[in-house]
Amino acid sequence: MADRLITPSSDHAPAVNPRRTIAARAFKWFAPAAERLRPIVSRVRDSVAWARTKWFLLRFGSPIVLFGLWEIGARNGFLDARVLPPPTKVAVTIWDMIQNDQLLEHTGITTARFLVGMVVGTIPGVLLGMTMGLFRPVRVVLNPLIAILYPIPRIALFPLVLILVGLNETSNMIMIAIGPFFTMLITAMAAVINVEPIYRDVAKNFGVKPRHLYFTVTLPAVLPALMAGLLVSLGLALLGTVAVEFLVSTHGLGFVIWNAWSVLSLSRSMAGLVVAAILGAACYLLMDWLERWVTPWQSPAKR
Repeated sequence: MADRLITPSSDHAPAVNPRRTIAARAFKWFAPAAERLRPIVSRVRDSVAWARTKWFLLRFGSPIVLFGLWEIGARNGFLDARVLPPPTKVAVTIWDMIQNDQLLEHTGITTARFLVGMVVGTIPGVLLGMTMGLFRPVRVVLNPLIAILYPIPRIALFPLVLILVGLNETSNMIMIAIGPFFTMLITAMAAVINVEPIYRDVAKNFGVKPRHLYFTVTLPAVLPALMAGLLVSLGLALLGTVAVEFLVSTHGLGFVIWNAWSVLSLSRSMAGLVVAAILGAACYLLMDWLERWVTPWQSPAKR
């Protein structure tokens, strides 16, 4: 039998997927445009603005991820929602406390105590630390006293402060200021000791007055170390503020947290804790910006 050319009928032809056809047409259309945009994308990616945006996203992305995991864990039973309520419930509680329980007033009182305690502790600590670093006789006399007083737990000093000063805002400020005072004193002293002596020797040869020796020669050299000490002092000052409000105050975030916990209202206690954390984070970011402003010579890689 002669060979015959058999052509497939339309019934046996392979079916054409319309989605593949649309995808192929879209690829043919987008591929040249993508090639033209590739150099532009590369320039944007390598630009300074993109670098700043990338670090910004990385910095603020981690808290978002943390709150997202917290929400998922609390909603799906991985975390005990009675102890750690989900962030959405905490946010609703915060809004309710702002409207009905004067949460903003308590936050303002805590912020004022925190800032005053930071100032009262930081300025004397820096000045005394710089003095101990600049003048060895002062350091020899005061160093043993610092070694005795610094390890004492702050809360253990509270009864003594109450006896000496009384139960008032002054005693609260002293307790808050103790943490930043010792931190900044030790930081400033160590930073001044590590400054090259030739700077001070040159200043003394030119007859520089003591105040210029402090603020013109030594202070700029130790500013990066002082800024690092301030970041540590922020946490200690906020810790001291909340601890004082736990014990003796009837206003402030510490009072809100303790009062809510005492009646087992854990969502309200967590709300106060979150607001305190937001306050601390805002102060930390403000101090980071201040460091960039007062030490512009620091390279970005060291920040």
